[in-house]
Amino acid sequence: MEFLQAIDHRPYPLSRAPYVMSQAWRNLLFAHWRIDPAILQALLPEPLEIDTFDGSAWLGVVPFRMCDVRGRFMPMAFNFLELNVRTYVKYGDRKGVFFFSLDADHPLSVWGARTFYGLPYFNADMRYGESKGLIHYASDRLVANQKAANFQAVYESVAPAQIAQPATLEHFLTERYCLLTVSNGKVDRTDIHHAPWKLSPARALISVNTMAEPLGIQLSTEPDSVLYSHEISMVAWMPAREILNR
Repeated sequence: MEFLQAIDHRPYPLSRAPYVMSQAWRNLLFAHWRIDPAILQALLPEPLEIDTFDGSAWLGVVPFRMCDVRGRFMPMAFNFLELNVRTYVKYGDRKGVFFFSLDADHPLSVWGARTFYGLPYFNADMRYGESKGLIHYASDRLVANQKAANFQAVYESVAPAQIAQPATLEHFLTERYCLLTVSNGKVDRTDIHHAPWKLSPARALISVNTMAEPLGIQLSTEPDSVLYSHEISMVAWMPAREILNR
């Protein structure tokens, strides 16, 4: 894993603990909408604070393929589809990703992520296909007695990939190296590591998107930012209790 040696782009050092999991994310669509910061702040658990760019909070819907997911030193790997709804938060001097939901079509992984990482995973019926350079992606959450959370889109890259530059929206939306969760008022941080993202402008035709309706938010079919990434490899650590450092 050569990318473990590339750390100059990170905002803070790698964890000294051994990582526990590796995986590859492939064929990612980053669809993002501008949202009033007050709306998303009201949906966050305390004490997290919404992070903003250009005066706006950003809500993302990110479908992709999760590949070669395995625990460290484990020979068996899993492959499945995942779609997450996310925003960007800060706690002290750490800036990370906060997930409102993560849908996957692999029940064991859903259980494991809920149990060991405290992440709001849901089982879903998901479909993926490729045709003439287009990616077809669909997801229907399998949860009763809850507002529908469905998604269907066709997307493609429309330009060569480039590394996102600091102080750009693309960098703000993707160059995050931890996940933040809250349990009983305490913040846990899950560190991750990967090489800098290589991102392409993308075109997406979103025909169904009710992924944010469980939050009380209706998203338009035209995102404010649409990006694509072909693949990135990453590693993750176990969650650790975050000590506030302002």
